[in-house]
Amino acid sequence: MQYLPIFAAVTGQPCLVVGGGSVAERKVAQLLAAGARVTVNAPRLSPGLAAEAEAGRIVVALRSFDRSLVAAQLLVIAATDDRTVNHAVADSARIALHLCNVVDDPAVSTYISPSIVDRSPLLVAVSTGGQAPVLARLVRQQLERWLPAGLGALAEWAGSWRDRVKVRLPDVVRRRRLWENVFQGSLEARPGIATDLMAGRRDGANARLSTLLVAASNSAVPPEQTPEQTSGEAWLVGAGPGDPELLTVRGLHLLQHADVVLYDRLVAPALLAYARRDAELISVGKTGGGPSTSQAAINALLVERVRRGQRVCRLKGGDPYVYGRGGEEALALAEAGLNFQVVPGITAASGCGAYAGIPLTHRNMASAVTFISAQLSAGEKPNEEPDWQYLATPGQTLVVYMSGRHLAEVSNALLSHGRPATTPAAVVMSGTTQTQRCVTGTLANIATLANAEGITSPSILYVGDVVALQSRLNWYRPSEAGATCIEQKVRSIR
Repeated sequence: MQYLPIFAAVTGQPCLVVGGGSVAERKVAQLLAAGARVTVNAPRLSPGLAAEAEAGRIVVALRSFDRSLVAAQLLVIAATDDRTVNHAVADSARIALHLCNVVDDPAVSTYISPSIVDRSPLLVAVSTGGQAPVLARLVRQQLERWLPAGLGALAEWAGSWRDRVKVRLPDVVRRRRLWENVFQGSLEARPGIATDLMAGRRDGANARLSTLLVAASNSAVPPEQTPEQTSGEAWLVGAGPGDPELLTVRGLHLLQHADVVLYDRLVAPALLAYARRDAELISVGKTGGGPSTSQAAINALLVERVRRGQRVCRLKGGDPYVYGRGGEEALALAEAGLNFQVVPGITAASGCGAYAGIPLTHRNMASAVTFISAQLSAGEKPNEEPDWQYLATPGQTLVVYMSGRHLAEVSNALLSHGRPATTPAAVVMSGTTQTQRCVTGTLANIATLANAEGITSPSILYVGDVVALQSRLNWYRPSEAGATCIEQKVRSIR
């Protein structure tokens, strides 16, 4: 081991950064974040450092390297673009017996800065001893994906309990085993105190730890043999509109640790590959006008599996709370008194629009956006008939979900309520996938064009001036056998 890994307490301590450019600016930001008192020595400052100086957050010695500044510092960083100056800084620090980091020059440094995974107060440092910094960065990125963001809150919460636990359990072995019990499952999303805390249920975590601590302190049974009684938990995870890479980091983490995955018909098969090999995969998809799993059956299955103590990932296309019936499933779990979490996903309106080149809002074109379901617009639920007069109002983008079988009805309703026939319109089918198709036209002819091109479900309709930008913003280029866009000339928006 060439370097001794340590964490330095620099809060309130003087630190010197020699250099005034972008590299020095990054180093100053790190020191300030750790609470250091920073002096910057350079003849010129970057705009960012000048702003820090003006705000009084750093002291500035606006001149060439001044050796006299080194003696009063805890740490010294050389971050200039002049090798001679950097070596002079290192020599001065060595003579004064101060640690010095010369950026990108480990040979003359007495300490080096690792790549950091920051889950404060939990920190993970990754270093290759200056031999392969890019490798260290890649390892850090992998750790960032693996370590839940809530670990920092968990560590802070545990610190708030530390003294109380020490008083109730003076025996160090019993205390260690208690904390192992508490933290068990924090990385695997296993139901328990740790996952309660990371999900924001702090009161519940406090209550459960209090109960566990009383049991551990009053019992001769070791704490690891008296685990708390836990139930399962459901995770309503938005899988996004199709592209598996649009799944959130949080959603991926939970999917990878689920015992059971209940997935929708439109969930990308590639996402299911992220599940554990021993996870049970259950399709609960719905098909418009075809075989489907009833919502009541899905709700019942969720409740039943969570009551068994299982971790259930309910993987839903798009966002659970945007035409995903996630609210109904969450209510079923809440009414059964079961724990659940909701992880937002990229809804089809924004995901398909982005991949097809259709912004939902745009200055001077659309200052508002409205989502509706074509099933409602087609009168399948008369009590929820949309306000067509409002939807026909100009200056907004209308996005119609599940529009495949109802394009003509929607178009005619908008036209009959005053939306101009020349209003740009587009239908996106299988958006964000390798088979994405997009048809653009006007409100008057979009249904005819889509029918002629064989557009079917899943599809989504966009109506509004922003559609006129599609030909210029259509960036997505999947495989040759994939996405296509059939364009009907629409009026230019000036």
